[in-house]
Amino acid sequence: MPFCRLTLRSSVLVGLIGTRLPILLLGAIAVTVVGTIPAPTAEALWRWSSNELVNLQARWDTDFYHQIATVGYRWDPSVFLHQNVVFFPLYPLLMRWGGALLGGHPLLAGTVISLAAFAGAIALLYRMAVLELGEEKAWPVILLVSTYPFALFYSVVYTESLFLFLTVAAFYAMRRRYLLLAALAGCAAGLTRPNGFWLALPLLWLATTTSSDASNERRRVAAVIAALAPLAGVAIFSAYLSVRFGDALAWMHGQAAWGMPLLGRGPAPDPVRTAEDLRLKVSEVMVYAGDIAAFFWAAASIVPVVRRLGVAYGLWIAINIFPPVAAHLFISLGRFTSVLFPLFFWLALVVPRRRVAWLAGAFAAGQALLAVGFFLWRPVV
Repeated sequence: MPFCRLTLRSSVLVGLIGTRLPILLLGAIAVTVVGTIPAPTAEALWRWSSNELVNLQARWDTDFYHQIATVGYRWDPSVFLHQNVVFFPLYPLLMRWGGALLGGHPLLAGTVISLAAFAGAIALLYRMAVLELGEEKAWPVILLVSTYPFALFYSVVYTESLFLFLTVAAFYAMRRRYLLLAALAGCAAGLTRPNGFWLALPLLWLATTTSSDASNERRRVAAVIAALAPLAGVAIFSAYLSVRFGDALAWMHGQAAWGMPLLGRGPAPDPVRTAEDLRLKVSEVMVYAGDIAAFFWAAASIVPVVRRLGVAYGLWIAINIFPPVAAHLFISLGRFTSVLFPLFFWLALVVPRRRVAWLAGAFAAGQALLAVGFFLWRPVV
C-alpha cells in the first residue's frame, strides 16, 4: 500500500497495534522463557509481584513513578541518594487516578496511559506532518517514529508517550493558532518532565514569527502568553515543592545524584551494586554507542531541519540534546531523541521513498533487541 494512501485512522491503528503491543508481547515471552532471577542488576530487586507477567512493567525508573503514585514525594537533601523528587508529577498523578479506577493497579494504569497517549500523539503527528510536509510524507513520519529503536519506551510505564503527545499538541496548536489548546498542552508538558519548560522557546518563536498576527497586536500578545505556559507548569511543581519541602528547586538539586561528569561529580551510590552490576556488559557498551550515535545524528540534523522546517523545529532539537550531555554525557540520549519529532520529519524528507520501509525494518529490529534487554533488566535506558 502506498504511504500516501494510509489514512490518519490507519496510521494510528498500525502504529499502536503493529508496534506497541508487539513490544509488550516480546517482553512477556522474554521473561517467561528467560526470567530475571538471579537479578542481573540491583534495580531488579524492586518487584511489584512474584509473577513475572504481572511484574512485567516494574522496570527501572518505573519504580520512582510508582512511588509517587502510591506514597507521594520524598526529599531529604542531607543524603546523596536517587530520590523521586526529580520526577515531575503529571504522569504519576495520572497513574494514581487511573490505578484507583482500575482497582488499585497503578502500573496497569501507567500502561494504559502510555498506549493511549501514544495513539493521541500519532494522530496529532500525522496532522502535523500533513501541515508541514504534505500528505505523502505523513505516513513515513509515523512509520519511522513508531519503529525507531528507542521508541520501545512508548510501550512501557515511562513519560515518553505523554511527553510526545503534549509537545506535538503544543506545536500543532500554536501553528494553527489554537492558543488555549497550545497553552494547556504546554503547561501539561511543563508538569511532565524537567525539560518541559524548554518548550516555551520554540513556541515563542512560532508565536512571534507568524505573519498572520503581524497586524493584530492583541492576538500576538495572546500567542506569547500561550507560549509561556510550559514555564507555568514548572512553576506549579516548584511552588508545591516549596510548600512541601521548603525547596522550590528540589527537582533540580536532586539531579546531582545522577552525576554530572563534565563537572567532575559522580552519581549517587544507591542502590548497592551487585557483583553482576560491576561486570562490564556487551549490551551496556552497545547501548551507550547507540546513545552517542543518536546524539550526533540529532546534532547533525539541526541545520537542515532549520532550513527545511524552520527555526522552531531545529531549536527544539538543540535544547533537548545539549543540556543533558553537559550534565550526564551521553547517558539516555537515545531515549531523549525518541520524542524529538522534527528528526523524523527530516528523515521522511531525505530518505528516498523506496528506502523508508528498509530503514523502518532496521529500526524495528533494533527496537526488538532493546525491548528484550529492557524487560530482562539489561541496561538499555
